[in-house]
Amino acid sequence: MEGTVIDFLIELGQHGTLQQRVYEGIYAALRDGRLQPGQRLPASRIWAIELGVPRNTIREATSALVAEGWLEARTGTGLFVRDVPRPSVRDGEPGADTPHDVSATAAPARPTPALSAWAARLPAAEGLLPVHALSIDFRLGAVSSGAERLFRYRRPGALDGDARAAPLAAYGDAAGEARLRERLAAYLRQSRAVRCTADDIVITSGSHQSLDLLCRLLLDPDRTLAVEDPGYPVAVHLARLAGADALPVPVDDDGLVVDAIPDGVAGVVCTPNHQFPLGVAMSPARRERLLARAARAPFFVIEDDYDCEYYQGTAPAPSLQSFDSHERVIYVGSLSKILAPGLRLGYIVAPRWLRDPLRHARWIADRQSSTYLQNALLTVMASGDFATHLHRMRAEYGRRRAVLLRELERTLGAWLSPLASRCGMHVAARVRGPQGAAPLCRIARDAGIGVYEGQRFSMTGAASDIMVFGFGNVTEAQIVEGTARLAHAWRQSA
Repeated sequence: MEGTVIDFLIELGQHGTLQQRVYEGIYAALRDGRLQPGQRLPASRIWAIELGVPRNTIREATSALVAEGWLEARTGTGLFVRDVPRPSVRDGEPGADTPHDVSATAAPARPTPALSAWAARLPAAEGLLPVHALSIDFRLGAVSSGAERLFRYRRPGALDGDARAAPLAAYGDAAGEARLRERLAAYLRQSRAVRCTADDIVITSGSHQSLDLLCRLLLDPDRTLAVEDPGYPVAVHLARLAGADALPVPVDDDGLVVDAIPDGVAGVVCTPNHQFPLGVAMSPARRERLLARAARAPFFVIEDDYDCEYYQGTAPAPSLQSFDSHERVIYVGSLSKILAPGLRLGYIVAPRWLRDPLRHARWIADRQSSTYLQNALLTVMASGDFATHLHRMRAEYGRRRAVLLRELERTLGAWLSPLASRCGMHVAARVRGPQGAAPLCRIARDAGIGVYEGQRFSMTGAASDIMVFGFGNVTEAQIVEGTARLAHAWRQSA
C-alpha cells in the first residue's frame, strides 16, 4: 500500500466554511480508518475537480492536517498519510463517551444485520489442510510447478477451424462452449469410457462448484447424503450447507462398503478408482452392488474421478458411469490436476434427467465459466498439445511416485507400510505399531516436513493409523531428502 495513489472521495458536511468542511471530511476519513498509513492522496488539482471546490481550499485544509501531524508533505511526490495513531473521537461526535482503541475498529452502535442459516453452517476454516512454513511439503492436491507451462506462451484461439476463439464481447452458453464440450466428450469416451456427448457436459469452475451445484439441486433439509469415511470433506460441508445431513460410510481395502449404506439416502458420493485419501480402488463386486442398489432404491451416485489420468502400468478400471444402465451416476471431473488449480476448470457429465436443471442452475449461480480460459483449453486440445502435456506429466509423476514408494520401503519401512494404489498423485501408508499417525506427523512438522494424517479427512476419527504423502509438487531429490529427514526425526524421538 505504501505510496499508492488512491482515488478517494470525502463527504462534505453542511455546516461551516468550505475549507472547514473539506478539513472535517479528511479528518473523518482518518478517524474511521478509511485512510491508511502510507497512502498517497490525490493531487490537489484532481481532488478539487472531483469535489467541485477551489484548489486553494484543498491546499489550505490539507496544510492544517500537515501542521497537526496527520499528513506528511514529501517534496516532489505529494501528500501521504503518516503512520500515527488515528485521531480520537471528539466531544459531541458519535461514540464520544467511549474510549478510542487505535488497535481495533470501534464496536458498532447498532446491531449488525443477521446472517442466514446457510452462513451459520459454513465451516470454520478454509482449506483441507493447515498451512505451515515447511521446507519440504508432501501436500495433497498440489501439482508440479511445470504443469502450467502449457498455458504460458499459448494465445487462446490461435488456431483456425473448430479451435477458433469464441468472442469475449458476448456471454456464452452457461453449459460451456460447445466445441470445447465436444472435445471433452471425445477425451472422456476414449480415456475413461464415459458414455457421453457434448450435450451431457456442463463446464464448471472446478469440483467445488460441481459438488455445490449438485447438492443444491439434489438435496433438501430432510434428505441425507452418504459419503465415504475417510473421504473428501468438501462434500460433507456442501451437503450441510444445503441443509441436508451427511452420513459417513466406511471404506476398506475394496473401497466403499456398499452394504453399510443405510436405506433411505438421497445419494452417495464416492471415488471408485482412487479412493480419497486411501488410494484403494473399488472392487468389481462392490461396483455392481452399488449400481444395483442405486437403481433399486433409487438414489443418485456422484462419481468423483479426480486424478485417474495419472496411472502407472495398466490403466485404471473404466469409470463407474460407463457401467450404469439406469442413469444414476453423475460423473464429476476436474482439470486442476492435469493443468493447474488456478485455472479453475472442471465439468459434470449429467444423466438426461438432470441436464436441463443443471444448465439452469449453472446460469443462475455463476452465469458461465470464463470464455477466455475455455478458449485457451480448446486451443491446446485441438493442437495436440494437451495429449503431449498429459503424457509428459504422467511420466514426471510416475518417476516421483516410484521414488516415493522406494523410499517408503527402504527409508521409512520401520514405521510405515504403503497401501496399494495404481494411479493418482498421492500415496497412503499405514503406520506400524500402536502410536498412530498424529504423533509422527507432529514430529515431522517440527522437522520442517509436511505429511498428513488420514483422520483429517474423516467424520468419525477413522484412518487414525494412516499417513498420506502427496508428491505432486515435490521433486525426486526432495522426496529422498524429506524421507531421510523423517527417518532421522522419528528415530531421535523414539
